[in-house]
Amino acid sequence: MATNTSDNINQLNEVIVAMVPFPDYSHLTQLFVLGRFISHNIPVHFLCLADRNQDLKLRVQGDLRASNIHFHDILVPSSLAEIEDVGDGLPSIVLFIKSIVDPIRRACIDLSTNAKRFVIIHDSITMDHVRDVHSYPNVKSYMFHSISAFARYSLLRQSIDHIFDDDDDHEEMIEKMQYEFPLLESSVAPFAAVLLRKEHEWKLNSGEIMNSCRELEGKYIDLLANAKDNKPWLAVGPLYMLLESHDSSNRSRHECLEFLDKQDVNSVILVSFGTTTTFSQEQVSELALGLEQSNHKFIWVLRETDKKMGNEKFEVKDEKIELPKGFKERTKGRGMVVINWEPQLEILGHPSTGGFFSHCGWNSCIESISMGVPLATWPIQYDQPYNAILVTNVVKIGTL
Repeated sequence: MATNTSDNINQLNEVIVAMVPFPDYSHLTQLFVLGRFISHNIPVHFLCLADRNQDLKLRVQGDLRASNIHFHDILVPSSLAEIEDVGDGLPSIVLFIKSIVDPIRRACIDLSTNAKRFVIIHDSITMDHVRDVHSYPNVKSYMFHSISAFARYSLLRQSIDHIFDDDDDHEEMIEKMQYEFPLLESSVAPFAAVLLRKEHEWKLNSGEIMNSCRELEGKYIDLLANAKDNKPWLAVGPLYMLLESHDSSNRSRHECLEFLDKQDVNSVILVSFGTTTTFSQEQVSELALGLEQSNHKFIWVLRETDKKMGNEKFEVKDEKIELPKGFKERTKGRGMVVINWEPQLEILGHPSTGGFFSHCGWNSCIESISMGVPLATWPIQYDQPYNAILVTNVVKIGTL
């Protein structure tokens, strides 16, 4: 028996990494990029919803470097369609996430038996999924934050008493900015505050990872690290820079890049508000009017919001949002409307792009900042108002 056991141990992988994302694209894209980087010499297992995995597989199709990435489809419970908002700030999306805790936990337990060391990198929202597995002797887990260090610091100060020393300058800045961003005070829903407190109280992880860098947020990275019992706090951003420049070589060139090729340097503004922002017909019409009357060159990305996760904020309403009649014709040559998808990084990196009108999702902020493109900010929800404060008042590379 001893010989067989020894043989089995020798056959185990030295290290396996499991990525457990929150299945919203703004979250899972960051973990996926990190996973691709790790997979250069370590097996990486991506645990996510089947439709999300399918989309991610298409991104690495034909890329031999991705052969070390293994996708595990987490099945959606059949009762999902019956989940509704239960009030008290707890949206159905959170109940949905809870409904897939057991499948992900079982997958992690199975994977842990195949490696001498098993590392889990999970989104801060999916910490429940790995709670039981964290205590296994060969397991380490790292919590990944998809928001800025500034936003996390601000949210923790708001949600947990006495977690940090007094910071009068920060409090004064936040109070002042509430006049600029009326939704700032209400941007943290009650359920989000509960999650933040659980993260802090459980202290399950071996360390924390953030898509940021010291050059941009060194002060706030240090403040967060000092509040975490000296556990490692790793700032590994901007994550997109971990990918090789020829990462998109297998895709045909998007027409918006050909549009940019014909424009002067720094003459075009990118207008894009992420994957989960829902605008009313009135807002779309007003934005179209502003772009038309500005006489400025633009690329405007109009998306259907993500409608596959059971939350009314992620659903497309029955009414169809339309552009003002004749808008495309009147702005032809200086403006371009793109539906649903655009190569944002390539646009921001193009010399003709001179500005970014953004909702201030953290992915968009850090990509724009690192590409040297100034931002005009229109924060909508969640951490976005804090990111807007960071951009406009702290590092001062954007405008309201």
